[in-house]
Amino acid sequence: MGRLVAVLAACLLLAGCSPATTRAVRLGDSGLPEIIDTSCESRMLTLVEIRAMNADDVLDERDTVIWRIEFAQPRQHYKITVGQVPEGAEEKVAWQPPAGDQLLDVGLQNGDLHEPGDSFTLDQLKDGKVKYRYELLTAEEFAKKDRSC
Repeated sequence: MGRLVAVLAACLLLAGCSPATTRAVRLGDSGLPEIIDTSCESRMLTLVEIRAMNADDVLDERDTVIWRIEFAQPRQHYKITVGQVPEGAEEKVAWQPPAGDQLLDVGLQNGDLHEPGDSFTLDQLKDGKVKYRYELLTAEEFAKKDRSC
């Protein structure tokens, strides 16, 4: 088992491959981003954050965290809305509204394991659009792909 984990880690770090995300991003009723897990068995989370990417378009520590929540114990969540702190979470960075065309990235973690998120702008999510698996979908298109467990 340990060998399998080492091989997967090497693949992710060296080859640049990553598993397909099961998370989607849309604007919720509040007008703020909502992160939805389409998996029937959502993974446990210890951290959820949104970063404003700088001009180099490389996701790294130089990008500004504009919202972050952390869980003391890993928690399973199918929907997380910016500005709402789920049970067991603590808001570490309050929402700092970006410009509509600012490129943002969702970051999700369970301990030291990073789960791929997706990049988006608030302008892209207007009119009910959903960013899912690197595609911009209408609400109707997303509903067809949404989980049915």
